[in-house]
Amino acid sequence: MNSTVALPQEQVPADRIVDVDMLAVPGGAQDAQKAWRALGSKYGLIWTPRQKGHWIATNGAVVEQIYRSPDLFSSSVPNLPPEPLPFKFRPLQLDGHEHRVFRAIIDPALRPAAVQSYAVRARKLAIDLIEGFWPTGECEFVADFALVMPLSVFLWMVDLPMEDRAMLQRWVHAATRGKTRQAIEEANISMFGYVSQRLAERRAKPGDDILSQVIRAEVDGRPLSEEEQLGTSVLLMAAGLDTVAAMMSFVMHYLARHPAVRRWIMENPSQVSVATEELMRRHGVANNTRTATQDVEIDGVMVHKGEHVLLPNCVHGLDENLFPNPEEIDFTRKPGLTGTFGFGPHRCAGANLARMEMRILLQEWLSRIPDFEVDPKYPVIHQTAQVNGIEMLPLRWETGSGRRSR
Repeated sequence: MNSTVALPQEQVPADRIVDVDMLAVPGGAQDAQKAWRALGSKYGLIWTPRQKGHWIATNGAVVEQIYRSPDLFSSSVPNLPPEPLPFKFRPLQLDGHEHRVFRAIIDPALRPAAVQSYAVRARKLAIDLIEGFWPTGECEFVADFALVMPLSVFLWMVDLPMEDRAMLQRWVHAATRGKTRQAIEEANISMFGYVSQRLAERRAKPGDDILSQVIRAEVDGRPLSEEEQLGTSVLLMAAGLDTVAAMMSFVMHYLARHPAVRRWIMENPSQVSVATEELMRRHGVANNTRTATQDVEIDGVMVHKGEHVLLPNCVHGLDENLFPNPEEIDFTRKPGLTGTFGFGPHRCAGANLARMEMRILLQEWLSRIPDFEVDPKYPVIHQTAQVNGIEMLPLRWETGSGRRSR
């Protein structure tokens, strides 16, 4: 994506202006989450002239305040720079009543009971993947696991061919982490074309999958238009895939460098949900955008109507005012809401699905490969973007007697 530099608006105080590109936050290649948090040493809201100019929330209080003020901050613009998309993502880009009625379409398929129905197949897939590369003593975790499991689960949920997985993954990755506007647009167009074709097939022969549920859905007593069906279905595909893969990669990078954390999880198997929440708190991946619907004062500065604010979820989880020693993993922390999945009415609908997949990863990996490390022959480079991520994560381990089995 081109990082067009815009002149800061006149009303922005000079000491709030920081020339930072969301695609290259200083220090982001080493630790994406810490890099975002480091921007907020003085203020909770700063302005950058990059991406046509926007605000960045840099502490947990500001992030949560904006998320919980949907009447003041709209979700209508999902990406920066604020360029038009070929279709509207529903319910992501909707507010108020519109958001509620479209969210009600997808929520039932992502509730805990519905998500749990896929857990057996997801667990078997995780075991098969790990058992497949365990004998080699190495893997490239992103390609060999993180990009396979979440997308496979999605394909089961929407009853689409497994052979389409690699193609869909490329499009989702380009749409959320593309470096040029052309790459992002091409990926979105490809996704919309693919899903449009699949929706046409479902209209002719509906089933019990989520796409068929979208086709049969109604809002305010009327059926969805084809454009509304398309925007809702593409969001289902794009929203949770790259984010879950990224979260898995960050967590495994951390575990590879912290054997004591691995041991705690293995020695406390009944606490895997606690471990999952704490690891996700430390490694937030989504950086969402909100747009001011009116002039509003936040963190002692005026945000004017139409201005955009980037909300890096990770700065909430790394705020020392909310979590003492936030960079450390501490499984004794008292449970509480973190910003990993956002707050308010737009809180991530796929949170239950992400949790289920993360728990399975921890259980099945550590029961088979308890001791592993990053292969020092290759660099591990973090990325900051609309979704923080890791391109490659080469891991290695001994294949001898150290292996555990379930």
